[in-house]
Amino acid sequence: MMLRLAISMALAAGMAFPVMAWPISPENAATVLTRAESEEVNVVWLDDEVARIDAKLDSYNYSVRMMRCDETKVCSSVMLFATFDMVGTPDLAMYEKTNLYNENYPFGRAFILPGSDGSSYGVGIDYTLDLSNEHNFDGEDMVLFGDILAAYISHMSEED
Repeated sequence: MMLRLAISMALAAGMAFPVMAWPISPENAATVLTRAESEEVNVVWLDDEVARIDAKLDSYNYSVRMMRCDETKVCSSVMLFATFDMVGTPDLAMYEKTNLYNENYPFGRAFILPGSDGSSYGVGIDYTLDLSNEHNFDGEDMVLFGDILAAYISHMSEED
């Protein structure tokens, strides 16, 4: 039930993203997240070609990873993550349901990862965009990511 609530909140927050329609840099992505009333928006350059923008909205954590960035800091790949904290250890049924999602849905990839504290897990979905030759991250991309989140929520909320 708690996971279902967190995922529903994530979907609502994800749909609030304004459109990005300019050459995408990590700083532009951070501006979009801030306009969506995100808190703790933080840009971290992992190396010369990869940056990560982390943000939080209520209990919903999300990241935008910018990859293949050129010398002007314009990036040609974007990966969106929606993650949710899960207390306790997932059982086999949770792993099976996650794998079933990945087998049946063409966009997005569901995952379960251990938390850094060793007593919690992160569950979520990610989606990668290749912006080569367009350098544009627009409303259609967010609509598709919203559809991905909705499919994930529906799948994970189904009773076995």
